Amino acid sequence: MIPSSPARALAFVLLAGCSRAPTAAATGASAAAASVTAPPASARGVPPPSRAAAETVDPLELEARRQWEVEGKREDIVYVPTPQVVVDRMLDVAKVTQADVVYDLGCGDGRIVVTAAKKLGARGVGFDLNPDRVRDARAGVKAAGIESLASIRWANVFSVDLEPATVVMLYLLPELNVRLLPQLEKLRKGSRVISHDFGMEGVAPDGHWTMTAPEFVTADGQSAYRDGVPEDGKHYKERKHDIYLWVAPFKRGSAKH
Repeated sequence: MIPSSPARALAFVLLAGCSRAPTAAATGASAAAASVTAPPASARGVPPPSRAAAETVDPLELEARRQWEVEGKREDIVYVPTPQVVVDRMLDVAKVTQADVVYDLGCGDGRIVVTAAKKLGARGVGFDLNPDRVRDARAGVKAAGIESLASIRWANVFSVDLEPATVVMLYLLPELNVRLLPQLEKLRKGSRVISHDFGMEGVAPDGHWTMTAPEFVTADGQSAYRDGVPEDGKHYKERKHDIYLWVAPFKRGSAKH
């Protein structure tokens, strides 16, 4: 969900359900200032349902549309995807197989569920509050030819029922990870939660890894990601990325973030 490291000055967040996590600017973590902006006349990329179809529309989408268009509640943050090499490592850490159901909360361009389905045969669902990200992620699923395995839902992540998932992927700020705990704690025994860059206060991780990969934000916290540009050290600077693993049921304790 967004985006996105040594020290981090975290951005203030008003509403979750983001497109890949935001974070601090000065240190190269994905960053953005959060604010409430006036709602657009209509959400780009996700056409409104017809009156006849309205009753069959996903209730999560109806809620998301109301929050985005009518209430004007959203995270006004920079979208920064997880580098593909980090995505691959996250799926490896989670030991994802075709028997798994992978949920990505704040799915951005959908690369996690696309990779899980295309490379590993897993079923996956991505959730995002930003209609632009929903549009892009749905296009990615279609382009990959994996509609039978993966889908993208327009939703506020705090309204998502996580019980069907066996793997949950996060790229959210630490306080949002904590806010998700009541949902995460309903996961069945043995389910895995993987977070890119940020821990969960009060919950001890079952594993923690670091790796070097591209950084997609500039020093002032703006997105440096360019679609179609190779994700390598020649085109982007690199930094250390953290990957955290929790296995349900969770162990209470501390986690760095």
